Amino acid sequence: MKRNREFLKQHRWQLGLFTVLLVIVFFAFHDAFLYTQTIGKVTHTETAISGNATNYNTDNDAQKETLYEQKLTIRILNGVHKGEQIKVKSSYAYSQIDSEKYSRGDRVFLEIKGEKQISSAIVNGVKRDQYAVLLTAALVFAILCIAGKKGARALVSLLLNIGIFICSIFLYEKGADLLKMSYALVGIFTVLTVLIVDGPNKRSFAAIVSTLLTTFLAVEVFYLALHFGGEIDYASLDYVTGGQDLETIFLAGICLTSLGAVMDVSISIAAGLNEVVEKNPEVKLRELLSSGREIGHDITGTMINVLFFTYMCGLLPVLIIKLKNSIQLLTIVRLQIPFEIARFLLGGISILLAIPVSIVITTVALKLRRKGAEA
Repeated sequence: MKRNREFLKQHRWQLGLFTVLLVIVFFAFHDAFLYTQTIGKVTHTETAISGNATNYNTDNDAQKETLYEQKLTIRILNGVHKGEQIKVKSSYAYSQIDSEKYSRGDRVFLEIKGEKQISSAIVNGVKRDQYAVLLTAALVFAILCIAGKKGARALVSLLLNIGIFICSIFLYEKGADLLKMSYALVGIFTVLTVLIVDGPNKRSFAAIVSTLLTTFLAVEVFYLALHFGGEIDYASLDYVTGGQDLETIFLAGICLTSLGAVMDVSISIAAGLNEVVEKNPEVKLRELLSSGREIGHDITGTMINVLFFTYMCGLLPVLIIKLKNSIQLLTIVRLQIPFEIARFLLGGISILLAIPVSIVITTVALKLRRKGAEA
């Protein structure tokens, strides 16, 4: 009993946090009353093969895919018909490209006809917001348990950045200059994130200056590439519509594309060099620069790979769809994803630029602080 009491005392805030998040998740799984659209829960399914159809996801028109028909028993969770059970038919193809298979326990959106008595019903898709809440709760719990107060500050900065980004979208819709707004967002995101997560100190100042300088150096690299390589044909840019300044849109994306990676590199180098100075206040300038270079060597490969996998995650669904539509990979690379390649290359250049910039600025800031302390 004594051991249990000590455990509860040591971990009471984690248990409290877990309880709060559990209540939020439970509410998300029982929030059907908040919706005006009818929601039901699948309680039973019967699935049978109903035929075959041409599989348009292959190059062979003779290849078939199986079609299935489902008989669903659904209990209605909200509205005037709450608590009633209905039978609904649904069909899907084996590939499930434009249809969906439903399983027992799924919460689904329903389109119901009939006021006092249900005459017919159609399933319009699965309700998934509760799973998003569950994953968010798991992320918050993991961050706070592992990182503690710094994790809490990171979450605060993330929420603020999301709010600022949403506000900037509204401002853009009202006619704000996109490029100027992107430059402002780079500064705001950098300052807010670093100051909230790391606090106001010389190390944070060095990281902020390094991030901003590196970002705008990367933009200058882009302009130099345009100057010596010629204008870019933006006709292949995804979701192009008329009447837009496509170069400004692409450049705005370049400003923000690798900000997180650059910020991470700058903070890592600033934190590492600060630790060196704390452990050895008499460290020489050359040794400090050498330490920064070693830190840069350690994080370069991993950060560039992080950037690559981040782009791949966003590109993979579109890439698969295009390949399934018989578009050759070489054609996709040459005509349809050059902008993603350009963003990745500029992001990699930004990371490489961030290393020497961060080393120099952090070293100067730390040595000046040391001299100021001695004076």
